[in-house]
Amino acid sequence: MAYQFVVKANSNSVSGGAPLNTGIAVNPGQLLTITASPDDTWSAGSGNRTSNANGLGNPQGGNFGAFTKGDFSFLYGSLVGSLDNGKTYFGVGTRLEMTVLAPGRLSLYYWDINNADNTGDVTATVDVYNGPQ
Repeated sequence: MAYQFVVKANSNSVSGGAPLNTGIAVNPGQLLTITASPDDTWSAGSGNRTSNANGLGNPQGGNFGAFTKGDFSFLYGSLVGSLDNGKTYFGVGTRLEMTVLAPGRLSLYYWDINNADNTGDVTATVDVYNGPQ
């Protein structure tokens, strides 16, 4: 069963916001899929800073490069996830399919250095597959 979550650029920013805790628990061997429409956009501030969940620097988002936080670096404005409450991150963008390697609970974030001028949101659709029964 798929679940939808609205991830907000301001309040769910990795810098100054809080994670969107989905409440979805995953276990090793499961397949986690997350999608966001390429037509959903959010913004890292005024000017040409609007992008979809793939972040600034993709064809729809200008040329802004990556923001690095600790050991993790993704394009500004990207949708990212974590299974360990922000100790580690993985890129999501508009589509992710990954095999879960460690148990955890899914949190989603807007990747940016400053949440104060962020606006907009994207809807993320999340599903977890256990495989054939």
